[in-house]
Amino acid sequence: MSQDEVKRKRASSLRTQMFNKHLYNKFVAGNDIPEENNQPDYELHDIDEGDQNYLNSNITNEEPFENENNDIQDDEGMEDEEQDEDEEDDDDYDDPDRLPTIWTRFLDLIWNITREMHSKNGRHIPICLDHTLPEFLNYSSDKYKGLLIDERTEEPYINNSIASSRYTIYSFLPKQLYAQFSKLANSYFLLVSILQMIPGWSTTGTYTTIIPLLAFMAISMAREAWDDFCRHLLDKEENRKPCNVIRKDPSLKNGDYLSSTQDNTNATSSDNSSSGDSVSSLNTYFTNFDLLKNRHGVDIKEEKWKNLRVGDFILLKQDDWVPADILLLTTDGQNSECYIETMALDGETNLKNKHPHVELHKLTSSASGLAHINAQVTVEDPNVDLYNFEGNLELLNSKNNTVKKYPVGSDNVIYRGSIIRNTKNIIGVVIFTGEETKIRKNALRNPRIKSPKLQKDINLIIALMVVIVIFISLFSFFGHRLANRRSIDSNQAWYLYQQDAGVAPTIMSFIIMYNTMIPLSLYVTMEIIKVMQSRLMAWDIDMYYAETDTPCEPRTATILEELGQVSYIFSDKTGTLTDNKMIFKKFSICGSSWEHNIDQESRYNSTEQLHSVPSRASTEVDVISYGDSAILGNTSYFKKPNEYNLKNRATEYFENIDQPRTSVDYKGNSSIRYTGRPSLSSLYVGKRNKEAKMAEQREENGQIIESEDDIKSSYDLLQYVQSHPNCVFAEKAKFFILALSLCHTCLPKKLDGNPSNDMEDDVIDYEASSPDELALVKAARDLGYVVFNRNAQMLTIKTYPNGFSGKPELENFEILNYIEFNSKRKRMSVAVRVPNQPDKVLLISKGADNVILERLHNNELALKKMQEINNATGERKENEAELVLQQRKSLEYIAYEDEAPRKSLRLKRNISAGRDSLSLQAMRKSLSRNAVNQVADPEMPVDSIDQFLSNVNKTNQELDNIISKSRKSLHKQQLEKYGPRISVDHRTSNNQRLSPNGTRGSKNSEKSDESEMLQYIGSDELLANDEYILERSIQAIDDFSTEGLRTLLYSYKWIDNSTYDAWNEEYQNAKTSLVNRKTLIDQVGGQIENGMSLLGVTAIEDKLQEGVAESIEKIRRAGIKMWMLTGDKRETAINIGYSCKLIHDYSTVVILAISDENIISKMNVISQEADSGNMAHCVLVIDGSTLAMFEQNPTYMAVFIELCTKVDSTICCRASPSQKALMVTNIRNADKSAVTLAIGDGANDIAMIQSADIGIGIAGKEGLQASRSSDYSIGQFRFLLKLLFVHGRYNYIRTGKFILCTFYKELTFYLTQLIFQRYTLFSGSSLYEPWSLSMFNTLFTSLPVLCIGMFEKDLKPVTLLTIPELYSYGRLSQGFGVKIFMEWIIQGTLISLLITFLNIVMWGFTSFSDNSMYPLGVVNFTAIVAMINMKAQFIEMRNRNWIAFVSVTLSCGGWLVWMVALPVINKSDGIYDVPYGFIHHFGRDITFWCTCFILALLPITLDIVYQTFKRTFWPSDVDIFAELEKKDDIRKKLELGAFNEMKQGWTWPHDPNAIERYTAKVTHKRDKSSASISVDISGSSHRNKSIFDGDSVIVSDPMSFISRSSEGREDKRSSKLSQEEYEVLPSGKMVKRMSKNDIDTAPDNRGSVHSDNIKDRLTKKLRFQTKTETDEDIRHIVEERMKDLEC
Repeated sequence: MSQDEVKRKRASSLRTQMFNKHLYNKFVAGNDIPEENNQPDYELHDIDEGDQNYLNSNITNEEPFENENNDIQDDEGMEDEEQDEDEEDDDDYDDPDRLPTIWTRFLDLIWNITREMHSKNGRHIPICLDHTLPEFLNYSSDKYKGLLIDERTEEPYINNSIASSRYTIYSFLPKQLYAQFSKLANSYFLLVSILQMIPGWSTTGTYTTIIPLLAFMAISMAREAWDDFCRHLLDKEENRKPCNVIRKDPSLKNGDYLSSTQDNTNATSSDNSSSGDSVSSLNTYFTNFDLLKNRHGVDIKEEKWKNLRVGDFILLKQDDWVPADILLLTTDGQNSECYIETMALDGETNLKNKHPHVELHKLTSSASGLAHINAQVTVEDPNVDLYNFEGNLELLNSKNNTVKKYPVGSDNVIYRGSIIRNTKNIIGVVIFTGEETKIRKNALRNPRIKSPKLQKDINLIIALMVVIVIFISLFSFFGHRLANRRSIDSNQAWYLYQQDAGVAPTIMSFIIMYNTMIPLSLYVTMEIIKVMQSRLMAWDIDMYYAETDTPCEPRTATILEELGQVSYIFSDKTGTLTDNKMIFKKFSICGSSWEHNIDQESRYNSTEQLHSVPSRASTEVDVISYGDSAILGNTSYFKKPNEYNLKNRATEYFENIDQPRTSVDYKGNSSIRYTGRPSLSSLYVGKRNKEAKMAEQREENGQIIESEDDIKSSYDLLQYVQSHPNCVFAEKAKFFILALSLCHTCLPKKLDGNPSNDMEDDVIDYEASSPDELALVKAARDLGYVVFNRNAQMLTIKTYPNGFSGKPELENFEILNYIEFNSKRKRMSVAVRVPNQPDKVLLISKGADNVILERLHNNELALKKMQEINNATGERKENEAELVLQQRKSLEYIAYEDEAPRKSLRLKRNISAGRDSLSLQAMRKSLSRNAVNQVADPEMPVDSIDQFLSNVNKTNQELDNIISKSRKSLHKQQLEKYGPRISVDHRTSNNQRLSPNGTRGSKNSEKSDESEMLQYIGSDELLANDEYILERSIQAIDDFSTEGLRTLLYSYKWIDNSTYDAWNEEYQNAKTSLVNRKTLIDQVGGQIENGMSLLGVTAIEDKLQEGVAESIEKIRRAGIKMWMLTGDKRETAINIGYSCKLIHDYSTVVILAISDENIISKMNVISQEADSGNMAHCVLVIDGSTLAMFEQNPTYMAVFIELCTKVDSTICCRASPSQKALMVTNIRNADKSAVTLAIGDGANDIAMIQSADIGIGIAGKEGLQASRSSDYSIGQFRFLLKLLFVHGRYNYIRTGKFILCTFYKELTFYLTQLIFQRYTLFSGSSLYEPWSLSMFNTLFTSLPVLCIGMFEKDLKPVTLLTIPELYSYGRLSQGFGVKIFMEWIIQGTLISLLITFLNIVMWGFTSFSDNSMYPLGVVNFTAIVAMINMKAQFIEMRNRNWIAFVSVTLSCGGWLVWMVALPVINKSDGIYDVPYGFIHHFGRDITFWCTCFILALLPITLDIVYQTFKRTFWPSDVDIFAELEKKDDIRKKLELGAFNEMKQGWTWPHDPNAIERYTAKVTHKRDKSSASISVDISGSSHRNKSIFDGDSVIVSDPMSFISRSSEGREDKRSSKLSQEEYEVLPSGKMVKRMSKNDIDTAPDNRGSVHSDNIKDRLTKKLRFQTKTETDEDIRHIVEERMKDLEC
C-alpha cells in the first residue's frame, strides 16, 4: 500500500477544494516558477503611492488576461466533463451542508453539538487592510458590521474564543439531569416519591422523599457547576490574552500624508530590525511602524484573543504564542524565514521552519506594500489534519489584466498553539479562529461526562436492594394477609372493625416504609466525603512543586476512587516525561569514553555547596540497598574522623582551582544565554560527585570495580590535555572539541557584557533550530572552545590554550558550505577553511552511526566490527531475557503450584491481572502455608519481607551482573588481541603534572595519576590502530544507546582545493536546479562524504524529569501498563523509552510500519508469542501513518488493539492529538472494566485527557492548556506515584467502605422493623419513635461512616510506595463488589436477627417495668447505634486516632442525651409514652441498661472473633503488611524505599499547629521549629536537603535534619541519646538499634501472622497493646541463663 493511499482521511468535499491544480500545473509548465524553498533575491522598488494598482508591479512572467480567460474556459470545460462525478460528491455532503432547521439548531445548542459543514470550493478570504475595497466588500456584510461572511452558514465566521469546559449555560441542565438520573438510586427515589404523593398510599407523609431528593441532587449539580465554572474562568483567562492587530483607518486617503522630511525623521528614529536587503537610505520595511502609522494610516492596536476574526492582520514578536491559525505574510527573519516551536501541537522539540509565500513577501515586506495589499487566498475547510494544508493564493494585476494563482502549503501557515522563536517580527492574516483552528479541531468539542466505574457496581447493588425491598414488602403483605385471615377475619382483633386498606395501598405502604434501606442521602454524603478527599490531596506537601509553586489541584471530585483502580496510563513525552532540555552527557574519543557532568546549581556557588555536604555522603547514589544499615548510619550525630578529613581535603583542592564564572539561561528549546567564561570548577563538581559515588558503591558492595568499567569525567580530560598538550591523544581530543564547535548551524549573538571586567564580557545568546545542536555548542564551550561570533561566512572560535584563567585566543574559520541534515540523509556536514591550512578544506560530518560508518575510509572493517558488537549485544540480551523468564516461571510455580494442570487458565489470569504481582502472590502463598503449618518451608523463597524486597530487585541485580560479565569478557578479548593499554612512552614536555593552582604536585601522586590516565587512554600505538578505535567506539555507541542516550558519530576528511572547487560548482548547480532539487542536493552532497576518518562519538540526553525512570518502574511493578503517545520522531521516542525504563535492554521491540508487507500476519505472530509467554518483555512501536491505515480498516484496528492489551507497553510516535484520543478510546472500549488514565501538559494532549477515564494535566512548560482541561493537575510526573498509590488507594478504600458501612447500617436497622412486624400482625407499625427514627442517619450514625470515608488508611504511605504490588487491590477491584457486599448483607441480617430476638426475649418477655413498644425500640436503637459506631471506627477502620474516639463519643453520647431531651421535645406522643417512659419507668431499671450493654457488646464480640479467625488463617495482603510495618527494622526499609516520594513532607520545615502556637503565646516561649524555618520553601528544598537527594543518600546536617523531621519534638531527648543505641529514620522517628544478641535471639521475621502461642496471635490480631519485656529485661534473662549453663 503506497504512502498516498494511507494519508489521513479528509473532508468529503476535499476533492472539490483542490483548486484546479491542473491549472496550476499548466501554469508552472508555462512559466517555470522556482520552488519556494529557494526564493530569489529581490529588491524593493519605489512605489507610486497614487496608483492603487501598484501592488503587483513586481510580479514577473505575467500572462495576458485573455490567455488566463482561455485557461479558465478550458478548466470550465474539464469541470463540465466531471460534472456528474461532482454531483455524486455533492450527494455525499449535501445533507450535512444543508442549513439545519430551527429545531436542529435548538438541539445542537442544548447538547453543545457542532455539525461539520463543507463549502463548495473552499474558504475565500480577502487579504487587504483597506476594508473599503470591492474585493473585501464582496465577502463581507454591512448587516454584521463589515465582518467576513462564512458561506456555509451565511453568518460571520466564528470568533476566536475557545471553551474547554464541559457545559454551557444551555447544556448544563439537560446533561446534569441525565447524569443524575443515570444513578439508579435517584431514579428509584423519584419513582418512590411519585408513588408517595398519591393520596392515601403513603404512611410517612407526602413530600418527605421528593424534597430531600431535589435538595441532594441540587447539591451534586451545584458542585459540578462550580467545577465547570472554574474551567470557564480559566478559558476566560486565555481568551482575554492580548495580541497586536494591524488595522487601517479608512478615513485616511493616499494624500493624507506627512511631509517627506518628517517621514525621513521618523524612519531614522524607528527600529529597523529587518535582515533583508537594504533598498535605500529611507527605511520602508514593514517594521517601520511609525511610517505605517503616519504615512499610511495603519496602526497597531491591542486586542483580546477572543476578538480576533478571520481576515484580521496580526503582528507577532519573538516568544509570542500564536492566537489563531494564520497565513504568514512577511517576516524579518533571515532569508525571509520564521522559526516556530510546536511542542504544544505535536510534541516535537525541534523548531520548524516557516516562510511566507515569495509573492506575498514581495508585496508585504515594505510598509507601503503592506498598507495597500489587495489579494485573495482560498483555503480548505477546517479539519483535523495537522500535517497537510492546501490553499491557493490569487493575485490580480489590473495593469495587464493578469490573474495568477499560486499554491499555498503547510510551510506557509502557522497554527494556534505555536510559539514564535528566533524571529523578531512576523505578520500574518487569520484564516481559522476559535474552535475551527487545527488544535481545537483535534480536541473533543463535546467531552463525555465522566462517571466512576464504581458507579456500575453501586447501581447493581441498588438494583439488588430494590429487589430486596420489593421482596420483603411482598413478604410483609402476605404476612399481613395471613394475619388478617387469622385475627381480623375471625374477629379476634375486634377493635379494628374488620377494616382493610386494600391491596395496592398496603403494598405501596410497605414499599415506602422499607425504601429507607436504600439511603436517600447516599450520593450527597458521598459528595461531602469526596470534597474532603480532594482537599487532602490538595494539601499534600509531597505533591507540591516548589519551582513553579504548583500544588496538586483536583478539578473534579466525581472520579476520585478511580485513581486507585488504574490499569492503563497513556503519557505524553515532551514536557511530561522529559524536561525539555538536551544535555551533553557522554562522549568517546579515540576509544576512551568520558562523562560530562555539570550541575547547573553548582555553577553559582560550588564552594558553598561543597562545604554544606560532608564527605562521601554528598554524592548521588542511584540505588538504595534495602539491607544496608550504613545508610541510616549517616544520619547519626557522630562522624568518623576520616570522613571529615576527606571533606577538608576536597575543600582545599576545590578552593585551589578557578571559581565558576558561568551561568546558563535556557529560553525554551531554541536558545540559551551563556554568561561568563568556562571554568574547571563546574566540571570538578561533577568529577567529585562521580568519585564519591564510586567510593560509596565500593563500600556497600565490598568489592573494587574494575578500572575498565570506570568512566572518567571531562574534568580529567581537560586536566590531562592541559598538562600534556602535545601528545597524540591531546591533539585528537582538541580536534574533536573543535569539531563540536564547527559542525552546527547555531547562530551566536554576542551581547554587551560588563565593561568593568574583561573576564566577564563573554555574554552570548545561541539560537538554533534543534536543541541537540544547542547542547553540542554548549558542551564545546564548557570544554574551552567557545563559538564566539559569526559574521557572514566567518565563524569565530575563542579558545583557552593557557588554561581557563589565561588569556584567550580568537581564531576565524570560514564556513564554505553546509550539507544540511534531513530525515533521509540522517547526517549533516560542513566544509570549513581552517587557519594556516590554505591548501585544503576540512569536511566534518556528524550523523547516525550506521550512516557515518558506511562512509568511513575503512567502512568494511567498521561494518565488520559493528556486526561483532551486535552479535555480542544480541547474545547478552538473550541471556538477560532468559534470566527474566526463569525468574517469572519460578514465581509462577510458587504462586500457582496448586493450579499447575490449569496452565491455560493461569496464563489468562497472568495477562489480565499483570505479571508484576507474581512476587506478591508468591509471598502470600508462602505466608499462608507457614500460617497453617507453623513451619517455614525451605522450598519457598519468598517467606519474609527481606526476601520479598530482595526478590523484587533480584532480577535487576542479576541483569547488571550479566552486563558486567559481558563487558569484562569483551575487555579480556581486547586485551588478548591488542595487548595492554598503558603506554611506556611518556613523551611530554612536562615531567610532572601541574596542580590546579599552577604548582607542581607531589611526585608520587602525580606519577600514579598519570599512570592511571595513560592506562585509561591507551598507548600511542593503540591510538593509531584503526581496528581498536573502531571497536571501542562502536562499543561506546552500544553502551550509550542502552542508557537511552542519542548518539552521533563525528568524522572528518581533508580535501584539496581543486577537488573541493569542482565539487562546489556541482553542488551550487544542484542548489539552483529547478527540477528534482532536493534529490540532486542529497546526491551531490553525498559524493564528497566518502572516505571519512572516525573522530569520536557524542551522547546527548533528552533530560528526564526528576524521578521519571523510578516512577515508571514502580508503575510497572504495580501491574499498570504504560503507553507513550507522542508526536515526536520514532528514533527519539525509542531513545526516551530506553532512558525512562519503558524499554529494557532485554525487551523485544516490535516496530509496526506502513511498509510491512503483511502487517496483519506480523501482529498475529507477536500476539501468539505474547500468549505463549516466550518474550521477557515486549514493546510495540507504531507511527501515525500506520495508525491512519488502521483507522480505515476496522479489522486491522481490532487486531492491533488486542495485541496492545497483551504486550507490556506501546509507543505511538508521530501521532496527532486526535489519534492519541482514538487510542485511548479504543482501549477504554476494548476493556470496559479497566480504568484508563491519560497524562500530558500541552494543548495536543487535551483530547487524550478528555477521552480517558481520568485526565491528569501537568502545569508544565508547554503551557496550562492540558492542566485546565484535566480532572487533576500536578507539577511533575513523579507525583503520579503518590497520587495513585496512596491517595488513589485511600480514596478507593474509603469510598468502598463508606458504601458498605452505609448499606450495612441501613439494612441492619430497618430489618428490625420487618422482624418486629411479626408481633404487630404485619400492620406496618414502627418499632421506633418517629423523631428518633428520622434522626437515625443524621445524628447518630452519620459520623462513623463519614470518618471512615474521609480518614481511613489501611496501610502507611511508605508501605504503599515501597511495595507498589499492593496497588493491585484496587486495580483488580478486590475492595468492593457484589460478592463483598453480599458478605456484609449476610452479616447485617444476622446481627439484626440477633439483636431483635434477644431484645424481645431479654426485655420484652421479662420486663416488669415497661415492655411496650417504646422501651423495645430504645433498646434496639441503643444496641444498633453502639454496634455501628464501634464496628465502623474500631474494627473496620485501621488507623484509629482521636477522630475515631471523638466520633464514637459524640454519636453514642448524643443518643443518650437525645433520650433525655426527647420528652421535652415530644411532649404529646402518647403512643410511645415518650414524656414519661424513659425518665420515670424503664430508664430506672438496671435490667434495661444490662440488656443494652449485652446487645451492644455481643455483636461486636462476634465480629471480632470472626475477623480474628479470618486474619489468622486466611490473611490478606493488608493484614500481612499491616503487621510488618509496625516493626522498626521493616519500617526503616519501607521508609528508605519511599523516601523520594515522601522527602518533602519529612525534610521541609513544618509550621507549628494551632495548639503549639497557642501554647507558645501563653507560656511566652519561642517555638523552636518556627524560629528555624525558612520563609522560602523553594529555597529550603535545595538548601536543606538532608538524607537523600533524588535517589541519593545525602546528609547535610544530622542535627538539623532531626529537628526538621520531628518538628522539634525530639530535641531534648535526642540530645542525650547515643548513636550506638538509637538511629533516626528518614521520617524523623527515633528507633532503638538492635544489638547482635538481640538479632540472634529475636524471633523469625517472616512477616507471617502466626506466633508461638494462640495468645500472641489473638492479641496481635485484635491489635491490643500488651505489656512486653524491655530489651534490658531480655538481656538480663539471657545472661542469667548463660550463667546457669556455665555452672
